[in-house]
Amino acid sequence: MTHRAPQICPLTGAYLRPYFESLLIKAVSDAYAARMPLTLLWVDADETQEANDTHGREAMDVALSGLVDELAAELDGRGPIGRMEGDAFAVSLYAVAPYMAERLADGLRRRLAARRFRSAAGDFHLTVSVGVAGLRPGEPYGNLLEAAEATCGRAKQAGRDRVVTR
Repeated sequence: MTHRAPQICPLTGAYLRPYFESLLIKAVSDAYAARMPLTLLWVDADETQEANDTHGREAMDVALSGLVDELAAELDGRGPIGRMEGDAFAVSLYAVAPYMAERLADGLRRRLAARRFRSAAGDFHLTVSVGVAGLRPGEPYGNLLEAAEATCGRAKQAGRDRVVTR
């Protein structure tokens, strides 16, 4: 019997980064073969260290799990969600153009900002910055990932709680 490494984050239910990247590699190949659009979202929770300090790690874990729940609800099965690092997630959207992905990302941003999380220190909201990057002709998956993450960084630099598209 072979042992397989877990592919799902037990806290959030999102795919772990290595497995998500394997799905993204296949999606890029499929998009080229079918000449279909592929768009990647990079979703990063804003100011998590401050919230962690104020509300505690357990409350932030619940909030990050809630972020994935809201993301899954907004996407309605349109693509896999991966946990890329502590408070950053990515979504691969096959056959979804960047302008459509931007609308989905903004819907997520609004849903999440309206959701209230609880802690012993009081209620709090979680906001996200989202980078949207559409696959360009001949672009490898790694460049697409980097573009989505960099675009998310621009959203944070522009003031957080926003969506920026490459």
